[in-house]
Amino acid sequence: MINKRFNKIITIAVTCLSSCFFMLSCENNVNEVKALSSRVGGIDIGKDVAIYISNGGKMTAKLTAPLMKKYLLDSGRMMEFPQTIKVDFYTDSAVIESKLSAKYAHYIEAENKIFLRDSVVVYNVSGDTLWCNEMIWDQSTSKFHTDKGVIVKQHNPLSKVYGKGFEADQNLKDIKIIDVQSNSFAIISDSTSSKP
Repeated sequence: MINKRFNKIITIAVTCLSSCFFMLSCENNVNEVKALSSRVGGIDIGKDVAIYISNGGKMTAKLTAPLMKKYLLDSGRMMEFPQTIKVDFYTDSAVIESKLSAKYAHYIEAENKIFLRDSVVVYNVSGDTLWCNEMIWDQSTSKFHTDKGVIVKQHNPLSKVYGKGFEADQNLKDIKIIDVQSNSFAIISDSTSSKP
């Protein structure tokens, strides 16, 4: 008899507690619901994103970033990468030929250009390296360019060029410095010396 009464009390207590939790979990803040429906301009947020870029059915680049924000109601359809961006560029045979990194980037789809800034570095498999604080990657032409300061280190011939403004292919095989600074240097091998 006592056992049945005890079981009944426990059953009632569990039922009451469960219904209290249920009521608490179903409560909505009216202001939060209104804010969701009156939101102006949406933003899609992606974490640890990997974007594959192709041309003519062949993968040309792989872009990775820890955070991507896509502004849905923006007329230019902008994507922002506020916490670094890394890009691997591939040859036709899917081998990495150069790499890019920057602390910030944003892409405007209507222009097919990516603006990169803050510690921008590009290097290729030959070890040629380009450093700058700001540049544009034009995906239509597969070229980088800027009118800001740049440092380029090349291995053949061994040189380090300081300049203002440049244009370069994604693989850094064709680099044009607009205004070369006086502190640049190049070491060119002596072709007149002959070794027996």
